[in-house]
Amino acid sequence: MLTILISFIVSGLISVGVYFLSYNYFLAGLVGMLLLLGANFVVGKRFLNKLTALFKTVEKDMKAGRYDKAISRLKDGYKYSKWQIFVKEQINSQIGIIYYMKKDFKTAKEYLEKGFSKNWLGMCMLATMYFKEKNYEKVEKVMEKAVRGAKKEGFVYSVYAYFLTEMGRKDKAIQILQRGSNKAPLDEKLESNLENLKNGKKMKMQNYGAMWMQLNVDKMPQGVKPYQMLLNRQKIKRK
Repeated sequence: MLTILISFIVSGLISVGVYFLSYNYFLAGLVGMLLLLGANFVVGKRFLNKLTALFKTVEKDMKAGRYDKAISRLKDGYKYSKWQIFVKEQINSQIGIIYYMKKDFKTAKEYLEKGFSKNWLGMCMLATMYFKEKNYEKVEKVMEKAVRGAKKEGFVYSVYAYFLTEMGRKDKAIQILQRGSNKAPLDEKLESNLENLKNGKKMKMQNYGAMWMQLNVDKMPQGVKPYQMLLNRQKIKRK
């Protein structure tokens, strides 16, 4: 990406200059490394700020119910993808999430399949679609990515375990919840689901409220708006 390329060019040119001034390989290499890290940070931060501003504007559109406007803004953000890696994937995830909220599941799937694996909400939505298609192999594959990308998000472990119980794989569901308990020990809802399964009871995903309802596994209660799981819960990732 251009951020990395610019960083390499700047640090390379200056380190060469330092070498010809000092004839010291170590000093030239050290200066080059420091400049590489510094340039990458400065340039990358600039575009991270632009993305953050974009996502905040999109969030306002979401709150106002301007879904199409939010999607249009996000697509305009593709121009930043040449500067920073994973930008396009993160934008795809957010667009997919919005289409999912609009219940345009076919289009949502197209974007989420090209989305960012660390966007756990997008991954949960994609897994839900695979689950409804009874494509259980892909459900597990996607949910494994989701828990690896959000190791301390108890909700993701509970969603994964729910799918497994519905597949008739209670033992593995308990294992997944135990993994989640180790990573997110303060999630009382996860702990409750773990105890329920151990005691032969059903999981209570409704305890997660709008977070769970937004996946459309169960019918959304009247009065709950789909944007209540606001986009700012999904942090912008910088690489």
